Amino acid sequence: MKTIFGPVPSRRLGRSLGIDVIPPKTCSYDCLYCESGRTTRLTTERMAFVSPSKVLEDLNDYFEHYPGAADVLTFSSAGEPTLYEPLGELIQLVKKQFPSLPLIVLTNGSLLWKPEVRHALLMADRVVPSVDAVSDAVFRRLNRPHPGLDNTVILEGLRAFRREYSGRLHIEVMLVSGLNDTDEELEKISRFVNSVEPDHVELNTVVRPPSEPETRGLSRERMEKCSRFFPSATTLIIGSFNGLCTGNEDPDLGRRVLTLVERRPCSIGEMAAALGVSKTEMDRAVLSLERENRLTRYLYNDIEYVCPPTRTPCPDEPATRDRTP
Repeated sequence: MKTIFGPVPSRRLGRSLGIDVIPPKTCSYDCLYCESGRTTRLTTERMAFVSPSKVLEDLNDYFEHYPGAADVLTFSSAGEPTLYEPLGELIQLVKKQFPSLPLIVLTNGSLLWKPEVRHALLMADRVVPSVDAVSDAVFRRLNRPHPGLDNTVILEGLRAFRREYSGRLHIEVMLVSGLNDTDEELEKISRFVNSVEPDHVELNTVVRPPSEPETRGLSRERMEKCSRFFPSATTLIIGSFNGLCTGNEDPDLGRRVLTLVERRPCSIGEMAAALGVSKTEMDRAVLSLERENRLTRYLYNDIEYVCPPTRTPCPDEPATRDRTP
């Protein structure tokens, strides 16, 4: 299992080197908007899917070949990072090995009601849990959670984490057209978020190909209107990624492209900027992988994204579920 991917062209973090300790697509949610595709194992069971030493080995190998090529280290994956049982141990090891790089955990927040999960995250520099809905009906329709999860318990877990955590807490709200962008739901989300008092609120929307092709994001104008429900001083509407292209040739570019788009559909321009190569070189790499039937292109919101061939939406393919409470 390869545990490092990217850097990912992140609209909020810059060049984000991903740490992925979860087999795809293992998650506690099966969100309509997920850019990693449908969840194939819906679970709340935490496991040690890979050893912490393997992650450190992969990180050391990456920085030996690409020194200075990442702005942050981010626990992010095609699933939910807090399902990794030795997460706290691994965070401590990574912080000791790479103290100059901010370490960020992106989580859906579904397991923060567990004390051991909250404790595991305490050494992270920033934690970004999601709050997409407060109403149970919207939560279940939008996030499609494991049946053993209760949104009221999840939200209380986030409040408890805020009391215990001294790092930077950002709450992400993923807005989806026709689902959680009503005034009624926005008012509920806003009241909850205000009660938690995060350092920032990050308003996001669907911009990449989602797991369900009919899912749509909001326009910039609509996002601006939604932002008025949240404190102006601490609310951010996530912008576009602006990376630095060095123009260096990379003999390992094809493999890096594949590991990146397995987690997140990207445009050619985004990948070129994030991986530090020219757009011409990226065009050549993508074309070569297309000829080998290892990549495909996907038009979404009038933007062409590059995805694995298996990423083509398959709405009739059900997710398997375990019943771990």
